[in-house]
Amino acid sequence: MKTNLLTGNITKSLLIFAVPILLSNIFQQLYNTADMVIVGHFLGETSLAAVGACSVLFELLIGFAIGVGRGFGIVVARNYGAGNQDIFKRTVAGSVVTGIMVTLFISVTATVSMMPLLKLINVPEYIIDTAYSYISLLTAFSIVTFTYNLCAGLLHAIGDSTMPFLFLVISSILNIIFDVIFITSFNMGVRGAAVATVAAQSISTTLCLVYIFRK
Repeated sequence: MKTNLLTGNITKSLLIFAVPILLSNIFQQLYNTADMVIVGHFLGETSLAAVGACSVLFELLIGFAIGVGRGFGIVVARNYGAGNQDIFKRTVAGSVVTGIMVTLFISVTATVSMMPLLKLINVPEYIIDTAYSYISLLTAFSIVTFTYNLCAGLLHAIGDSTMPFLFLVISSILNIIFDVIFITSFNMGVRGAAVATVAAQSISTTLCLVYIFRK
């Protein structure tokens, strides 16, 4: 669902385009919030403290992923607007390859340095192992987060901010459902919340990829 920013009421068009992006930023932060609420309800205060201690690292990861997606989107949008299909396609391909390389680097670096980072932000010893079991899984599969934001950035570049947001809403709802299932039915503890987040993000990423290839 593309928004035409070149004709008609520019204020209305900008609002239609910008509001889904703003809400998307909020919904991505809600992954961790949902995990905290459900973990606190079913697993108790200690597990809640462990997940809460990872919030700053999770927000840093999400913020960086959003920034990478927006950055690539700007370059792609410039070539899309210029109407040069050849350069546009090469820019998209280059963005994907570069995005994968950056993601792999971030994933490996974060996985290796996660325990020192938790100690650096003064996570208490009695919850640090639990916190590590949660955040280490998210960073190990950070390629899912980065891929979604890269796809969203590419769709934003051609004026479509609605579909990535709808996919994110679907995955946010599924994240809550998966949280309850993995924690209560499979007894996976805090790690179950991380698995639920990765699974939900994978679905939004897959939906984005399918939509891009079909459209």
